[in-house]
Amino acid sequence: MSTMAPDLSTPDTAATGGKDPRRRRKLLLVPLSLLCALGLVLGYLFLTAKPEASTQLGASAVIPGGTARVNGIIPLEKDGWLPPERVQVLDEGPSAGTHRVRILVQFTALEGEGITLDTSQFSVTGLGANSIHPLWTSPATAQLRQGDTADATMVFELPNQAIALVLEGPGNTRLSLGLSHHTS
Repeated sequence: MSTMAPDLSTPDTAATGGKDPRRRRKLLLVPLSLLCALGLVLGYLFLTAKPEASTQLGASAVIPGGTARVNGIIPLEKDGWLPPERVQVLDEGPSAGTHRVRILVQFTALEGEGITLDTSQFSVTGLGANSIHPLWTSPATAQLRQGDTADATMVFELPNQAIALVLEGPGNTRLSLGLSHHTS
């Protein structure tokens, strides 16, 4: 009587109680494939997304009734500027991971109806910054007649890591803030 040698090419999963390693690898391929597909779709969307256009720093943008231009972006920790009246929110230091900037904007009324200026309607947006409203503005509101010019000051607290920052206002106004405000 001859005995046959057991076939060692396929493990006896019933005897060992384990699962087939090849089957386990095949099952892992499904979630990995889905994850790769999701990564490709998100990468495509990110790389092909068109950024909204904004007016370059220092150039004039057309706004309803006239023009607006950023004349300066000054980090408060560099010059220690404070508004003429005491403002409690500015007395307290900036939150961790942020810095404060003073944005100087010049408005010029060119059209007959002039400009109704409300600086509280402006906000800063960008990558890492979602619609940040000013901590303080001056003037808060103004009515500019044709030919009038007004200089406005707006103080914002911006995340240190935010990039591609834009000052947004009424009438789809988008003024680029450049990079000079970054302090760290």
